[in-house]
Amino acid sequence: MRSFLVIVLFQIVFTAVGAANTKNVLFIVVDDLRPDLGAYGQGYVHTPNIDKLAKESLVFERAYCQQAVCGPSRNSFMTGRRPDTTKAWNFIDHFREPNVGLNWSSLPQYFKNHGYFSSGVGKLYHPRLPPEYDPPSWSDLDKFPFEYPRPSGCRDNTWCAIPSEPTPTFADANSSTILRERLRYAAKNKLPFFLGIGFHKPHLPWRFPEEFLHYYPQSADIAPAAHRLPPTAMPSVAWYQCMPQGRFKDVNFFNNISVPLPVDLQQTLRRAYYAATSFMDSLVGEVLAELETLDLANDTIVSFHADHGWQLGEHNEWCKQTNFELATRVPMMIRAPWKKESMGKSTQAFAELVDLYPTLVELAGLPPASEENLDGSSLATLFDNPERVIKNVTLSQYPRCLNAKSSSDLCTGVPREKFDYMGYSMRTDDYRYTEWVKWNGTKLKPEWDKQVGVELYSHVGDTGNDFDAFENENIASKEPDLVKKLSEQLYQIFQKN
Repeated sequence: MRSFLVIVLFQIVFTAVGAANTKNVLFIVVDDLRPDLGAYGQGYVHTPNIDKLAKESLVFERAYCQQAVCGPSRNSFMTGRRPDTTKAWNFIDHFREPNVGLNWSSLPQYFKNHGYFSSGVGKLYHPRLPPEYDPPSWSDLDKFPFEYPRPSGCRDNTWCAIPSEPTPTFADANSSTILRERLRYAAKNKLPFFLGIGFHKPHLPWRFPEEFLHYYPQSADIAPAAHRLPPTAMPSVAWYQCMPQGRFKDVNFFNNISVPLPVDLQQTLRRAYYAATSFMDSLVGEVLAELETLDLANDTIVSFHADHGWQLGEHNEWCKQTNFELATRVPMMIRAPWKKESMGKSTQAFAELVDLYPTLVELAGLPPASEENLDGSSLATLFDNPERVIKNVTLSQYPRCLNAKSSSDLCTGVPREKFDYMGYSMRTDDYRYTEWVKWNGTKLKPEWDKQVGVELYSHVGDTGNDFDAFENENIASKEPDLVKKLSEQLYQIFQKN
């Protein structure tokens, strides 16, 4: 009853003050997108709309997800809590379970509770995690149901360019249409809004209108990964067997740790990924254009990020489910037009997706969500001074299920009680340090004294622009003193969290 009265009181105050001081939020999430964008020094990918947004935003050069797979990552950033808090590390569990987060306010729900029109479409949450895309997060579901247009079929499950097909038949295009309708509704009714859209591409299958191949005329012009084998001295637990299958499923190169794909096949697959990325970029452009048309841009925060990265042949990986830099590092940019010091700037400050919740709340001018006990930190002060340091490390993790009765060690379909190991990873200015430890399925906690693998990769001199130059040699055995120091730091941080 008390919380209800608080919401009603806020709405009365909002009505009295008027919408002039209210900052809206447009929340854009992209699946499987690595920082292959012009804003991150990659000139070969055609993404003019995202690059334009970057020129008006604060671009985070070193932003990281907390677990490099869809469901757990989204449970994390939509609640502002790490996977060890949400207890969601697979495609089975979610934060709305008893004794976890039944009473938590998700990120969109927090805005809804403060008088905002909160609505979403597309892949914001992973399907069924939480069930029904978490009804408490959204306003007036009878009138504005959460819609998740299903990805359309493909001639195979890897990639296909579709000729002569109207764009709206693509799931992401449908999401764009729905989101723009809800933008118009909010504008017409002068509602403060938190509107979210989740684009599925460039997630597999790489399905897109054929016209987007025109930006990449020849596969032979696409550079393959420079380092096409796993890091030397890497513990086997760190690597995950994954390859895009489909029309190539009979090729004997797949799922072999020491045999990379032929170069021409790598180029074909990279071309398809880039074309799917360009298709997604065109839809981002549609949404941002609608915001401008409705004269809402100056009072709207635009948050754009991926749920995790993606590996395109580096380390002989064609997926995300690792703790490597390319799986955990994500593109992330936030436009807040009234923060003039942030416009068109980039920051080297460490950022995590778990920080989005408190950051957007503060930028919008809402009361801090202190009662939520979030794991993330607000990055809002960076919008006044991008040179500031908010945190000294970022944290990621991934489970392994090597002994489970599963077709792979992916763990997404394995009950969390039956995980075998958890890999805890810490990115510092100069290193990525990872420990793989035995998992206690009864307590749902790591057994830090039962270590099965250690990784240490140097990032000295890493500008973030070269996706091939780093994490190709595990130097843990060469740096015992450094390993000891980082191990103590890793343990203290994760134990505290």
